[in-house]
Formats: sequence, structure tokens, C-alpha cells
Amino acid sequence: MRSTFFIMAVLGTLAASGSAAVNAQSIGVSATTVPGQAPIGHLQPRAQQFAPGSPAEQTVQDKMSSFDAQQQKADEELDQRLNICRGC
Repeated sequence: MRSTFFIMAVLGTLAASGSAAVNAQSIGVSATTVPGQAPIGHLQPRAQQFAPGSPAEQTVQDKMSSFDAQQQKADEELDQRLNICRGC
């Protein structure tokens, strides 16, 4: 009885790993690639894309700063509403 369960478990594992391999191959085939290069949409970052003082970077930082300030204010308001101390 135990050997039957063992054999079924082994066969189930082999079937699952076989179907996973087929799925992995089909995913790899469907990716659009250019010979000798990365798949389309997967680009290596360039140094020009990381300009710390650029206007675009400053805009992103300003948006993040304003969002952080809004979140800080919302957190403080929540902390005040959650305060259940009656000053006893």
C-alpha cells in the first residue's frame, strides 16, 4: 500500500515538473528577441538616464516630497484620532 502511494507521488511529481518545463519553454519562445541582444523592452540602463541634478529628477523629487508631507499629515491626524487616553 505504501509503495503504491510512493509510486503515485513520484509519478505526480514527474508529471508536474514536465508540464512546468513545457510552460517555461513556451514562455521563452513567445518572447520577442533580436539576435544577440536582450528581449525587446529589456534595456540596459545608460549613464545619461541617471542625471541627479536634471529638471526631470527634480520634478520627481518634488512630487515625492509633497506626497511624503501629505502622508505625514495624514499619519499625525490618525494618531490623534486613535489616542484614547482620557488624561486620568
